[in-house]
Amino acid sequence: MNHRFALRLVTSLTVWLLSLSCVGIVLWVIDEFLGWDILPDALTLVVRALLVASGIIALVLVVMNVVLSLALIAEANASRAQLPDYAISRWFTRRMRRTILAGCLAIALLLGGLQIINQVRLQSFIRADRVEFNQVQDDMDAAVEQVVGLFPSPLLEALKTNTLEQQGQLGNLKKLLQSISSSFPHNPIAVILIPTNEAPFKYARIEAGTIVANDEGQLALTPKLYTSFPTQTESQVVEQLFSGQHTKLQAEVNGDFIRTNIPSSWGVLNHDGQPVAIVYLESTQHGNFHQPPFHHDGPDTLITN
Repeated sequence: MNHRFALRLVTSLTVWLLSLSCVGIVLWVIDEFLGWDILPDALTLVVRALLVASGIIALVLVVMNVVLSLALIAEANASRAQLPDYAISRWFTRRMRRTILAGCLAIALLLGGLQIINQVRLQSFIRADRVEFNQVQDDMDAAVEQVVGLFPSPLLEALKTNTLEQQGQLGNLKKLLQSISSSFPHNPIAVILIPTNEAPFKYARIEAGTIVANDEGQLALTPKLYTSFPTQTESQVVEQLFSGQHTKLQAEVNGDFIRTNIPSSWGVLNHDGQPVAIVYLESTQHGNFHQPPFHHDGPDTLITN
């Protein structure tokens, strides 16, 4: 190898690469920190990737430059000392090349094997998480079956006529919703959805936190109101539940009221043979599941009181 030519080439490449990196760094600093937004979002990511790549390449070139400089210094010293020029035999060169090739192959096989082992472990974790998700989901379904039977007739009458405050049932509803979270596995959040006559809204969402005391110490209801739901599927599920029909979901629902990517379940409260409210339970204690996220299809049957 001609060390002088290699040193000049590496030095030139290093200088050009560092110059381009400086320009990229200036553009990135102006775009990110000064907020001038001179680069599109896609181009910002490209510049950032190029800066990282050029930094790694520049570091390698600098190391090569140092090694070549040391090699030239060593050759100059050897020439002054009039040391004999020892040549490397072809046999040693071929053996060295084979060793390097075998080492690269071994490293590639090792990395491939580690990747396979990582994928196998990931699949094992996903299967275990799936089992845990299904178990929590079964607990939610079982909890809803018990919860729908906890609502007494006066409370159901107040939900049906939307007169919770007038009939003095706000305190009873608040205590019942709070007790559900502490009485069932995984501390589920209990939510009640009822129709409302307050135009233009269609539904009112009631939780324990929406029943609060005013300045006079009297309980007041501040429900979350809906004119519709974020997803069409969620709207269809709610409408069918209030019609007394069971819906088996075919895809994930990640709405504002119903979320199937979290262990949850729901049932219908009936009074005098008519649906008056939907009870929704959602687990607050579940594992940190791996990707891809799981989801369930809802209860197998229509759960009612």
